[in-house]
Amino acid sequence: MIRLHFRSLLPAAGIMLGLSCLLVACNPAHKTSDVSHEVSFVAEKLDTDFLHVRTEVEKLAAQVAALYPRRKELAALADASLYAFSPDGSFYKKTHTGGASLWISAVVPITPEVREVAYFTEAIDPELVRLCRDNAAICQAYYNDRHSLNRMYPWLDVVAQFPARMNIPEFNFYYLADAVHNPGKTGVWVDEPYVDPAGGGWMVSAIAPVYVDGVLEGVAGLDVSISALVDLYFSKSDDSVVIISRSGVIVAATEAAIQDLEMPPLRNHKYLETVKLDTFRPDEYNIRKSTLRPIRELARRLLDGHETHIELELNGRPHIACAAPVTAIGWIVIELSSPHHAR
Repeated sequence: MIRLHFRSLLPAAGIMLGLSCLLVACNPAHKTSDVSHEVSFVAEKLDTDFLHVRTEVEKLAAQVAALYPRRKELAALADASLYAFSPDGSFYKKTHTGGASLWISAVVPITPEVREVAYFTEAIDPELVRLCRDNAAICQAYYNDRHSLNRMYPWLDVVAQFPARMNIPEFNFYYLADAVHNPGKTGVWVDEPYVDPAGGGWMVSAIAPVYVDGVLEGVAGLDVSISALVDLYFSKSDDSVVIISRSGVIVAATEAAIQDLEMPPLRNHKYLETVKLDTFRPDEYNIRKSTLRPIRELARRLLDGHETHIELELNGRPHIACAAPVTAIGWIVIELSSPHHAR
């Protein structure tokens, strides 16, 4: 029985979603129709929250696009003395003034025109601050451009964190918003957990392209950390609950679920060196690739067959798995319970 109590990702501090009703969702004494209804209730709440984040990133992209016609005017308002070239050839904002950090990779020539983008995008700093302040799960808000420019809040020691010649458009949080991957030019999710090059650990991101006169100038993004998801959704739960991506990768889970699925413990990423390319969870966290036949069968029936209630044996005991989709991001929420075993 699930005893999850978590805060919504939506703004308005103190909003709490009491999900103790999900306790009955996987109680074998209840009908399958009740299971579908109750688990769907939880998934719908997650849908609402993630749709809100995606809407916010689309608004942010529109605000950035609106700056470009005023680039000369806005750039003139910036204090260029706050910026400098680093010894490694990158360009950055050297003084923390309460807003976002700014960094441009040395992978491209940093011309006056490129530096102008650094100056005029200062105008979005208040919005980046607001997004992180008003949304519990958003840990970073940023704009990346086609010249490998990064403007990010909260402030980051960019010279220490980023490799000098990092090519930002080669990362999934940029290219998944381009015309090839996102022809609709809408907000989209990077739904597979990846290691954040900015040092935030495992992330998923809502991103939206910034087009100006038909050219993809950059990509706006909002990051949701996996550790925040765990804190918001699972911190008070002793039950077996897991969020799975469409490809079968574990996004977040309670300790009980990790034990039931016989997976290695989920740990946050340790930064032994700078991140130079997309880094994802290893196959050992993918239920489709489990060495155990019952786990692979669970993946097949819930992910491919879209079943919402199945019976299976895990760790030598009968279990019931209840599932519902989080359609906004393509995940499913699964709760595992054993009719004859109380945690």
